[in-house]
Amino acid sequence: MAIWQFRLVLIPEDSLRVSCGSVPTSIAEDLAEDYPWWIIVQPPNGFEGQIDSILPKAVSWSDSMKMWGNKHSDTAWVGYDDVGSVEFIECQIDVRSYSPGFIKDVCRFAKELKCVLLTKEYDLIKPDELAVSDAINHSVAKQFVKDPISTLRGLKNK
Repeated sequence: MAIWQFRLVLIPEDSLRVSCGSVPTSIAEDLAEDYPWWIIVQPPNGFEGQIDSILPKAVSWSDSMKMWGNKHSDTAWVGYDDVGSVEFIECQIDVRSYSPGFIKDVCRFAKELKCVLLTKEYDLIKPDELAVSDAINHSVAKQFVKDPISTLRGLKNK
């Protein structure tokens, strides 16, 4: 993932309720990265067609992953396990050429799958265009687009 991309992972609300008791506003990194979010619920058949309508298919570097878009721009990825069940769904928004239409499509897709969106900072946000735009405006990706040198220096100090 490029520094100018804003990562959103689709997390099923039902899985959050099972693992956390409710839909929290943020989760711990280890839970976010290690929990099998899609194990109790799978997207409906044909869900990939919805992604096809948002971004063009891309060549994947893995047999267990399907990709759409351009790896340096707006992207979508779906990861699968050995039996073909979904393990993750992720979108990355290119903040350099901010596309309100792509954000709208991602939010609509997440709502249809009954998901919330997990950010790189492990915050959970509703699939709402204003909430996503606000999160982007407070992100490292946006800071980098505005001031790459200061942003990179700030990351180095962390």
